[in-house]
Amino acid sequence: MASVPLSFGGAVNIAVRKVREDYPKAQLLVALATTPNDQYVDSPRGFSHLKVVFNDGGSGSVIIESTVWGEFGPSVHIDSPILGNAVIPWPVQMDAPEADTLLKDAGYTLPYNSLALHQPVYPGMNEPYYDFNLKDEGSVFVGTSTHKVFPPGRETSAKVESSLKQLRTLGE
Repeated sequence: MASVPLSFGGAVNIAVRKVREDYPKAQLLVALATTPNDQYVDSPRGFSHLKVVFNDGGSGSVIIESTVWGEFGPSVHIDSPILGNAVIPWPVQMDAPEADTLLKDAGYTLPYNSLALHQPVYPGMNEPYYDFNLKDEGSVFVGTSTHKVFPPGRETSAKVESSLKQLRTLGE
């Protein structure tokens, strides 16, 4: 019997369990899926790397990165908070393949080079979002509760891009 590839949500769940072994009060902030060399994919199953960021339950942060999809190296503790995103109640109400379907059904069919699950701390951002970074278009959000699909405004987009750029370099 062929094995089914681990979903985005399944991989994040493994990261949550692993981090909470050492930091029981850890709270999920961001899960960022990428590919080597920023290659573009047309499905969440195309990603090969996952970086997951947590609040440690106090004033610090914890980062864990996949070594291969669904397997993680040791967590790294940072003594300061990672700002810009609200805590994501885990698990969320939809997994990435459903968000991808909603994205495409809304007419956003270009490939993307990253997928972030996060809730930016910004007016009007009231739920966790899947944030697809589409080729030539930039971020398009899919709400995990409302299922609303939308590109953020220019100001929101600039803040989100800056936050995700910083996240990519954390722990390096």
